[in-house]
Order: sequence, then structure tokens, then C-alpha cells
Amino acid sequence: MSKTPNVLLIEDDDIVFEFFNIAIGRKCQLHYSQDGEDFMERIKKHPMDAVFVDLNLPKITGHYIVEKIKEYDPSIPIVVISSTTYIQDAIKAFRLGVVDFLKKPFDDNDIANAFHSCLEQKELVTKARGFEEQVAKASTSIIVGNSEPMMNLKEDIAQLQDSTIDTLILGESGTGKEMVARSLHQQENDKNRPYITLNCSAIPHELIESVLFGHEKGSFTGAVKKQIGKFELSHGGDIFLDEIGTLPLDLQAKLLRVLQEREIEPVGLGFTKKLDFRVIAATNEDLVEMVKGKVFRKDLFYRLNKIVLRIPPLRERVSDIPELANFFVKKHSKNRAQKAISTRGMDMLLEHTWPGNVRELENVIENLVITTRGSEITDKEIKRFNFLADPFDDLEDTAQTSAVSNDGYVKILVEPVPTLSDATKVLEKALFTKALNEESSKAAMARTLGIDRKTLLNKMRILGLES
Repeated sequence: MSKTPNVLLIEDDDIVFEFFNIAIGRKCQLHYSQDGEDFMERIKKHPMDAVFVDLNLPKITGHYIVEKIKEYDPSIPIVVISSTTYIQDAIKAFRLGVVDFLKKPFDDNDIANAFHSCLEQKELVTKARGFEEQVAKASTSIIVGNSEPMMNLKEDIAQLQDSTIDTLILGESGTGKEMVARSLHQQENDKNRPYITLNCSAIPHELIESVLFGHEKGSFTGAVKKQIGKFELSHGGDIFLDEIGTLPLDLQAKLLRVLQEREIEPVGLGFTKKLDFRVIAATNEDLVEMVKGKVFRKDLFYRLNKIVLRIPPLRERVSDIPELANFFVKKHSKNRAQKAISTRGMDMLLEHTWPGNVRELENVIENLVITTRGSEITDKEIKRFNFLADPFDDLEDTAQTSAVSNDGYVKILVEPVPTLSDATKVLEKALFTKALNEESSKAAMARTLGIDRKTLLNKMRILGLES
């Protein structure tokens, strides 16, 4: 933090002010309010990087001040001060979202440590917001396409403006679920509204609880400092949970409670914090089948299934391909000479089935913009790099099924141009069927497949095999 931090101390004891002045006076611009009645005026005049509030003021309660500051700007870190040991005071303050609790009497080190904790939290929030703003500017911030399915989707999104209801986005891989989530957030037109994202499949299972809910210093081996969780960072805004179907069952139970109660309990804290946020979840999985297979909680499914936005695959909105292709040409030609797609080249793009959806189309266009030597992307350029070749041409054109040969090799027979997800499921079913036929027990099957018994049983349910 390059600028001198602004710190507000709301405290009726002048001796405490002197303590603060000695401890952090040279490190910040220290503002002082004895009765707290002018706290909002001071905060509006000087954007605060930290606020210290005595809970026992003569004319106004510290809890009231904390609540009003959090309503005005949830990102302002607050530390409460008290001369009592009444634990309910501390619990109430932490539920309102304070960073720390100072018990009188305290020394210079206590003040300095709390001050630095505030600056760390402020910096984290500032970086998160700055990063999200950069991503928003660099990425597709509008939903491209005027086909009937996309116009219906845009209308559905518009209907959710000013809504606080959690929303579930469904769509195949590559259809643009994150773009829809960002559109939901951006239409609120509030620059101070946090937008926090997390790909649930990208975080190791043993760390995801800490990432989502945060943890206290020393709460587990390796917790060398306090970490603020994604949910707390999203207070007052939106949190986008991508690939929510990959959450382990124990975390699904905790997420359900968070959605119901709107409160979190950081690892090692011992009590909950009340928060205000909207969850935008997304998945390309069939949650109904996952519920049937007992790998996704039914109660969490119904909790998320209130507002559902379904994104159509690109093959169901072929009329949008020219607009999308031209959009991506402009996007990826920013630092190069502007190029155009020829009529015959566009015809080739229209003939492709695009199993990878919009993501695949953008990747192809980006490659063509970079590699095309002239000013026009022609059908010859597309053929030359063989971008649109069917990667499954060598597989037989027959109904989707699977068979296992005697020598142990798996042969997959699929429909033309399956998605990677479909092909993976076919392969998995073939492997599990072979193991089921050859092994005498579930334990032996698990050893052969290199997985634990719980994973084996869950997979067998999803694949429709006997468990």
C-alpha cells in the first residue's frame, strides 16, 4: 500500500489514543473520534484503510458503528476494543465481519499486529477487485448472438437484475458459463460490488474448505498466517463457483448450511460470521444423475435449482456462428492488421459441429488470425491447418457403446464427433465393466483400477453398473 493509510480510532479514553499514536502514529494518518457520533462523516471524507472501535462508548454502541460501516463499505477492515471479557460481545462483532478483537489492557505490539492485519485484508480485497476488473475488461463482457435461444437467455439474465437469489448455470463445456455469470454481476452497475470466482475442480480437496471459508493462524499444520476465505471476500457481492459438481460430499453439506444460514465458520475460529452474498454456481455435469448416483446431495441440488439458466450448445444456434467468428477476429486482431473471413471460409465454419462449443470456435479463430499470411481468412487457410478435422474419424460410425477385447485393450465405439466428456464416460464404463467381469470382489476391482473403494462405488452408480 503506497499511500499513507487512513486509520480511524473511535474511543472515549484519551490514554488509549496516546497508545495508538505511539504504536502506529508514524505509520498512518490517525483520525480520532471520542464519541463516535461523527464516524460516518469522517469515513465519507477520508476513505479508511482501518477502523478501531470501542464497544463501550457513552452515546452509541460499537456494534452499531460496525454494522453501519459494513453496510456502507464491506471492504473496510474493523477491529473492536473492549474492557470486558464478555464472550458474546466478541462473537457478535466477528459475526458482523470484524478482523480482530483487542481486550484492554493491551500493548504497542497488540495494536501494531491488529493494524497490519487490517492492511493485509484491505490489500487482499483491493487486489481481488483489481484483478477481476482487469479480467472483465480483457474478456468477452457481452453475450454475442441473436439467435432465439440466446435472446431468451439474455432476457432471463435481464430479469435477474437487482436479484439476490442464488443462480445455477447449466451448459456443456465451452458454452460460456463464466461469461453468463459475469454478465449477471456486471448488470448490477456497482463498481464496489465484489465478484469472486473459484473453480472448484482446480483446488485440492484437502484445501478447498480453507479456500472457501478461510482459516485462522495455527489452525492446522502449515497455517502460518490468517487467510480470508472466498466467501468473506465476496461479502456484499457475488461469488461464482464453477464446476460445483466436483465438490466432495462433506463440503457439499457445509456449502448447504452456508446457503441456508448466510454465515461461515473459518477453520479454527470456533464460531460463525454473518455475511451477505449471492452464489452463482455452474456445472457441465448432469446433477440429476449425480444425485441418483449419490455423489451429489439432493438437498443441495434443490437449493441451487431455484433459478436455472441453461446455455444452448453452439450446434443449437448455428446462426450465431458468423457473428461470433467476426467478433473473435476483431478481438484477436487488436495488435495486428485487421483480417476478414471469406464467404467460403465462413461456410466451412458453419458446416462444423463444434463439439467444444464457443471455446473451440474462439481457439480456431485465434489460430487463424495469427497464422493467416494475407488479410483474408479463406477456406484454404482453414484446410491447410486442418483445424476442423474430426479427431474421431478413425472410430466406427455406430451407436454409442463399448467393448473390451480379450487382450485387455479397450475399444470405444462412439457416435461421430462425441464431446470429450462423452468419450471419457464410454471409456470409463468399458474399464469398469471389464474389471467387474474379471475380479471377484469390489476390493479387487478398486486395486485393479487404482482407486479407493468409495470412489469405485460412486463411479459404478453414476455409470449405471451394479454396486
